[in-house]
Amino acid sequence: MYFRLRNSVEGINGYAKDTLCERLEDVGTRRIRGIAAQPLLLAFQLAHANRRKLRAWADSIALHDDRPRRRPTRRRKTKPLGAWTPKGYVNEP
Repeated sequence: MYFRLRNSVEGINGYAKDTLCERLEDVGTRRIRGIAAQPLLLAFQLAHANRRKLRAWADSIALHDDRPRRRPTRRRKTKPLGAWTPKGYVNEP
């Protein structure tokens, strides 16, 4: 049971360290002096990560008989295998 809980905590930490949103491991995002101010700003960043995670979850469920929103796929478009040729060769029809 410990490892499941540990994995979930580490997953949330990885989610909050996203370089496009909160960037928790980058201390440059919290440029302020004081021992008390740093944890306060960190708490706001964690709250934003939690809100972002909850919003993504709410968008993924169906409400009022609507279809759930789907995230766009992150896959890049691939070329068909027949379009590739080794360097120096030409495709002949």
